[in-house]
Amino acid sequence: MNRPIYDKNMDALEKKYPVWAEILRTHNRKKKSFDVVIEQSYDGEPIMKVTDHGTTYYLNGRYAPSEVAALWLERQKSIDPFATIIIIGLSNGVHVKKIMESIPKTASILLYEPSYEIFRRAMEEVDLTFLFQPDIPVGILIPLINGFEQWRYLSYLITYDNMVSLKIYLSGNYHKLFQKEIDDFVKLLKKHLESIQVSWQTTIRYTNVNAENIFHNIHYLYEGYSVADLGGILPPDIPVILVSAGPSLNKNIKDLKAAVGKACIIATDTALKPLLNEGIVPDLFVIVDGLKPAELFEHKGISKSGMVTMSAVSIEPMKLHKGKKYFYSAESEYETELMRKISAMKDRDILLPALPTGGSVATSAYSLGVHMGSRIIILVGQDLALTGNKAHVDGAFKDEKCEIDLTSPAFSEIEAVGGGTVITRNDLKFYLEWFEETIKNWNHIQTIDATEGGALIHGAKNMTLKRAIKKYCNKKYNAKWHIVRIPKIFETEEEKEFALQYFENSVEQLNTIKEKAEKGIAYYEALQMLITKEPGNEKEIADTYEKIKEINIFMEKDAMAETVMDSLKGIQSVFRPTIYQFRDTKDDELNDIAQQGKLMLMTVYHASEELKTIVEETLAPFTKQLREKQEALIK
Repeated sequence: MNRPIYDKNMDALEKKYPVWAEILRTHNRKKKSFDVVIEQSYDGEPIMKVTDHGTTYYLNGRYAPSEVAALWLERQKSIDPFATIIIIGLSNGVHVKKIMESIPKTASILLYEPSYEIFRRAMEEVDLTFLFQPDIPVGILIPLINGFEQWRYLSYLITYDNMVSLKIYLSGNYHKLFQKEIDDFVKLLKKHLESIQVSWQTTIRYTNVNAENIFHNIHYLYEGYSVADLGGILPPDIPVILVSAGPSLNKNIKDLKAAVGKACIIATDTALKPLLNEGIVPDLFVIVDGLKPAELFEHKGISKSGMVTMSAVSIEPMKLHKGKKYFYSAESEYETELMRKISAMKDRDILLPALPTGGSVATSAYSLGVHMGSRIIILVGQDLALTGNKAHVDGAFKDEKCEIDLTSPAFSEIEAVGGGTVITRNDLKFYLEWFEETIKNWNHIQTIDATEGGALIHGAKNMTLKRAIKKYCNKKYNAKWHIVRIPKIFETEEEKEFALQYFENSVEQLNTIKEKAEKGIAYYEALQMLITKEPGNEKEIADTYEKIKEINIFMEKDAMAETVMDSLKGIQSVFRPTIYQFRDTKDDELNDIAQQGKLMLMTVYHASEELKTIVEETLAPFTKQLREKQEALIK
């Protein structure tokens, strides 16, 4: 060990990662199959040599490690200013330092070192203090030390905006020594990138749908309830039976009658009609989709169950349901601003909660059951597979069969309940992985899979529904009695009046946004004109840019403006990944900014006009009708 180097490294590590320093001092090394030897390269740098089962490997080059990094940088041609570079393998750290010195200061590095032993030896022999300086954009992952943070690091450092600029450096011979560890890390990286794409595909799918739905549905909040107040209303030993509409529900739907009054039955939207057809009225049903078809809710008994919903869901189901509505957050700033202001008038916080979700109504319903206080969740109809080439139970949709082409990447075989395999789609597999990960993390929750078919959910306990009801549903409990007695969101006349005024001001707010957008467009056009003039007009450019900045700050902070911008995320998905890319000259960069800014504000202008029309057709008649009722009462 090089004691001066080690002490210097530990001092720097202690200041930035004190827990890591303690691990290095106290952790007993696991039995290892390889030896790490430090040698000198031809250019005088310390290099690492690993002998594993009789085979010797030089990590990241034997002769000039820094030149290996220089060659990699040359091949990249350019690194975008806000790119993330993933470096797999610390080795002697020379390549990391070279890359850090060469990339833009605004770029980030994620260093993944699969071996605790190599990290420990590097700390003993190589000056790594450059990694532990304050405020440097480097994240370090070492599975034995902070492996639990892998997903957090990936989520923080790789976003939709910079994923196209991602670069990966694989240190020499690491793939031979740590193939499994690197494969697992790459799989996690791939999963994260896929989740970003799924999220944005969903966003694009609902471009303008969410905003339109919100203005059609927001008035239901006036007489609505908050999901927050459902929190903890169930005793921990009263089960939640989560009923989904998988094909296997045909097998055991009648068995659910034995659980009525002994459990809280929560249905997904697609399972509601089949349950009602069997004479089973769930205590609650959950809807999350902004494009859910009306046919799922065309039943005379729909209003007997409480509806767990948000203002961004489909318009028709909200109209058809005449019962009590329990709202979770639509993540709309227009809605959030109203809740924030009402909360300021109350002694309690009534911000609508988010429901942790894996992308489906069933995963949201699972989160709801846990939120309500139950520690026993029984899954029914949660096939997560195409059982019998069908995706849904009878009676949910019109009779339908799925066309399955196993040569297509959209389908795959997975483990089935009871052994063997079953066919699933990629989206269903994604939800399966969510359940498995959540069950693993929420280990205080007993999850019983009583689906009796479909995919095997690792971590859940399998049993028939009859047996699950007999074992867990052994106390009488009227869940609905407790559910219907929570307070309304707007309880006092003062609160109702404030909400009414908030709705009434919507048209005026949208007119303001149109005016701001129009001014911003003119400023951007002026900026483009100034760029083409002779040099010497820097002050005019700076002044114009300040005016643009004021418009942009308004668009970022105003609740209604944010709502309008949310309706344009599909368009943003085209612009955003290109915002951070290099331009040849400063003038080119300014012109590019001006062009993109002008296009965005043009879409904001037209979106404001469209939303204003919707508000005039929805919120305006609602507020007018309420005002007329108030006046009639006064008379």
